[in-house]
Amino acid sequence: MRVFRLDFLPVRGIIFLFLLFTVYITLGRNWLNSKWPIQMDANGYYLYLPAIFVYDDLRNLAFVDNMPVQFDRKYFLYKGSSGGYMTKYSPGMAILELPFFLSAHALARVTGWDTSGYSPPYRLAIAISSLFYSCLGLWIISILLARYYRRFVVNAVILILFLGTNLFFSTVIQAGVTHNYLFMVFAFMLICLDNWRIRQKNTDFALACACVGFSALIRPTEILCSLVPLVYIWNIRKPAISLPWIKANITTLFFGILAFLVFLAPVFLYWKYATGSWIAYTYEQEGFYFDRPSQIWYGLFGFRKGWFSYTPLAALALAGCFWLRKDRNLSIINSSLAIYLPVNLFIVLSWYGWWYGGCFGNRALVPVLAFLAVPLAALLDALFQRKKLFSVAFIAILMLLNVFQTFQYQRQIMHMDSMTWRAYLYIFGKWKLNDAEKQHLETLLDHPDYSQRGKKLDEYFK
Repeated sequence: MRVFRLDFLPVRGIIFLFLLFTVYITLGRNWLNSKWPIQMDANGYYLYLPAIFVYDDLRNLAFVDNMPVQFDRKYFLYKGSSGGYMTKYSPGMAILELPFFLSAHALARVTGWDTSGYSPPYRLAIAISSLFYSCLGLWIISILLARYYRRFVVNAVILILFLGTNLFFSTVIQAGVTHNYLFMVFAFMLICLDNWRIRQKNTDFALACACVGFSALIRPTEILCSLVPLVYIWNIRKPAISLPWIKANITTLFFGILAFLVFLAPVFLYWKYATGSWIAYTYEQEGFYFDRPSQIWYGLFGFRKGWFSYTPLAALALAGCFWLRKDRNLSIINSSLAIYLPVNLFIVLSWYGWWYGGCFGNRALVPVLAFLAVPLAALLDALFQRKKLFSVAFIAILMLLNVFQTFQYQRQIMHMDSMTWRAYLYIFGKWKLNDAEKQHLETLLDHPDYSQRGKKLDEYFK
């Protein structure tokens, strides 16, 4: 393991990315002229903050009746048994957004903007929070990788993750939704587990388990990431799990489970406060279809939202597992991915709307990129020792393609949820479409059937 040095890390590069895109977001003025980014799902995650700090109405959310229509309230609310409203989303995102909300709230008071929680200062603050947490996740990953890989490799991984995957889209274009925030939490869990592997301190394992609880607090299905610390403890604290093994590791397990429960607890407290029950299924009729294996194929290779189709560098990173298995310090990542990734893919792509609405690529798999950073580094380390120029050129092309297609989405050239192979070929490389081309593109699209979404909420707002 290389000696850790601060100057080894691409700190300046990450700070540059943060400042560059902060300027881009600010000058873009979307936050000033539209509802972005507090819209649809992002509003559902954010709603806790104005409910608590502006309207003092977390129990019933009655203030949504006066919320401007453009904030898409029907996408994130449902009507509880008490007659009041509930947001269907857990409060984890609101906790991460809290410092930015409070800063915006203070700024709005000083500058004369309205303090409703939805005026431009709040929208800009949430957009910047998205960029901040992505950059924080990249910095954490750089600390981990700097222990084992050369500076050039670490810099390349950070640049690829940000500009070569749909982490860029989740951070800059579709801010305020969970996936890049979870990327940061997963990165922190990974470095805590590596610390635990090295130092064998219970606090490190407990912090990793706290990340699992907080991930589930952000998005309940992310509880699946609990498989990663389980694989770590299974592999490091051998022999295999048994009653004597549990007794020998009872302290580690106790603090891990306690940390997990503490960080998951707020969602149960909210349900109890709002409904009187400790458990509430807030997604109503939405659910999973585990008898549709074709969704797995389409979710990976299809052109509606295929993970490998729109994020080919994710497939390249997985190929790095071949080289990673030779590293005795990091080969445990392979074991973790071998257990976690198939289960996660099966669950994520069995959701009724496996394409996850309007987004570039499959946004639900953005958090996984934190785990793939390590095999990606192993692959790049091997490639750069053999065919450095070719590797750099090939990866640069894929990164440019990702950024270009992200802006195709933003310019409404790439459709948000209805792409097909023929439509993809038709728009490939195009920066704008005339009216005739738009009409032809429409004939190539395959619009998904949202009728299985479950109960529509328009009736609550008539």
